[in-house]
Amino acid sequence: MPTASDRPPRVVVLTTYFKPIIGGVESTAERLARFLVRSGAEARVLTKRISRDLPDREIVTGTPGATGFSVERVGPYGDRSPAGKWRLIPAATRWLISQRRAHDVVCCVDYRGVGCAALLARRMTGRPVVFQAQTTGVLSAGNADATLRRVGIDAGTRSGVLVKSAVTRLYSGADAFACISRDIERETRDAGIEAGRVHFLPNPVDTAHFRPLDGADRRVRRAGQGVTDDRVIVAFAGRLSREKGLSELLDAWHRLASSGVLARAAGGPPLLLVAGPDMPGHAWNLGESARAFVTDRGLGDSVRFCGPLTDVAPLYQAADIAIVPSHFEALGLSALEALACGIPVVASAVGGLLDFIVDDGNGLLFPPRDVAVLADRLGALISDPEHRARLAASARASIVESYDERRVLTRFTALLTRLAASSLGTRV
Repeated sequence: MPTASDRPPRVVVLTTYFKPIIGGVESTAERLARFLVRSGAEARVLTKRISRDLPDREIVTGTPGATGFSVERVGPYGDRSPAGKWRLIPAATRWLISQRRAHDVVCCVDYRGVGCAALLARRMTGRPVVFQAQTTGVLSAGNADATLRRVGIDAGTRSGVLVKSAVTRLYSGADAFACISRDIERETRDAGIEAGRVHFLPNPVDTAHFRPLDGADRRVRRAGQGVTDDRVIVAFAGRLSREKGLSELLDAWHRLASSGVLARAAGGPPLLLVAGPDMPGHAWNLGESARAFVTDRGLGDSVRFCGPLTDVAPLYQAADIAIVPSHFEALGLSALEALACGIPVVASAVGGLLDFIVDDGNGLLFPPRDVAVLADRLGALISDPEHRARLAASARASIVESYDERRVLTRFTALLTRLAASSLGTRV
């Protein structure tokens, strides 16, 4: 008869939001849950209620007949908002305590705010907690300055320093930290977390799904984007939001059009495909203004807005260049997915992008928000097929070893299994 220590872990993946909301955090939580189930573990996603149209509990499966994972929705209803991660805390804490005999370990994807629920419940249940930050500045409270200003506290004053150090002490209570970038790994070490609790576990890529296509298969992908000639396709995938650098990208594209670079490109005028959701109600939403910019500048023939996509692999498999012009990026999953599809990436030299984008190796880097350099770098690749081909030849191989989903999530599952087994003597 197998004991609790013999069985695969029963994992709660705690995340403020989940599908149908589409974003990096949500897709990371889903990929982890699916992999755990495929590995023989049990996974439940605990998340916030969004609308009454969604059930409080449902089973999600990838294919008919496949073993699925459950999604449990608790707490107050409400669309995605910055306050949601705090509003979920009471209900998530109660659920984790009430369901303590049905799970072994809690993994919190993007632990800002809602991670407090996992730590509060841990005091009652003894269930270990893994934190995975999806942005820098969470553990150090380096991203809390704006919030402090809103409540009248200067981050540089003694009060501000005390508040930020209290945040660090609070979040330091997790049993392990899964770091998606080297920046976050360094931040975690600098916060005083001992090496044994710090693990480099980046958001991975399904390299079997995100893969290059050649010949007829690639022509089919391009035809799916309405392109039947040899023009260069440039792909942007991300929220239509200020921090993703969409405004700078469109400014750069306008420069390339005005200077004649686009008109002179071999194969016909290049096409910029912009895929991603608007952010209605968010102060950084650029959807409406971006579309107006394209119309007002007469760029409608060379820029197409595709809306949100549930799968961006076909987009990258049709494209020749990917563009990631973010102002900041903890990792940059879209860049990894593009590289896995065998195309070079023009990217801002920020955050986790610097972990794997090699300037003039598998892509080109430029200073964030610098429209002139962005236009120069993008124009260089559009105008030079040999340069594009050289970078493309290195793209996929440059990331498979460190970011392949099977390899990364196998290590993640092993961490969760060890923590679940080590907690058996402390359970309530």
